[in-house]
Amino acid sequence: MKMLGIISLLFSLALPAMALESPTGPIILKVTGNINATKTVDGGVQFDLAMLQALPQHEIVTSNPWVDKAHTYKGPKLTDLLTAIGAKGKTVTLTALNSFQIQVDWEKVKRYDPILAWQDNGAIMRVRDKGPLWFMLPLDKYPELRRSEFTDMMIWQLHVIDIQH
Repeated sequence: MKMLGIISLLFSLALPAMALESPTGPIILKVTGNINATKTVDGGVQFDLAMLQALPQHEIVTSNPWVDKAHTYKGPKLTDLLTAIGAKGKTVTLTALNSFQIQVDWEKVKRYDPILAWQDNGAIMRVRDKGPLWFMLPLDKYPELRRSEFTDMMIWQLHVIDIQH
C-alpha cells in the first residue's frame, strides 16, 4: 500500500502541464505542436492577456535595434509558458500577425530566458506598438545576442508559437 502512494506521488510530479483557465478576453496567442494540455482548441492552447499575466512575470531591461534607448519589457518567460502546457521540443516556430515566421533552435536560446513581452515601459503593447506580444531577448545583458542571428528572432506582433521535436 505504501508503494502505491509513492507511485501515485511520482506520477503526479511527472505531469508537466498545469491546469489553465479558459480565455475570457480576446485571444492574443495560440501555442500548437508537441504539447500536453487538456484544454486545446483546434490543436492548440489559446491564451488571452489575463492568462499570460497569471504566469510568473519577469522584466528585461534592454535596448534593441528598434528603440533609441533601453526599455523595460515585462512578460512571462517562454520556458514557464511551455512548462505550463507540457510542451517539449527543440524547434520553436514564432509567427506574427502578418504571417512572418522565424524558426528558433530552442536549445540555443533558452539559457537567455527570453520573455513574451506584453508590456513596454509600463504600457500594455498594442498592435501598433509591436504588440500584443514581442519575443524579447536580454541583448544588453548578453552582448553575444546582438548578432542578427539572434535579433532576427525577436519577432513582434507574435500571435502563434509552434513547438516541434
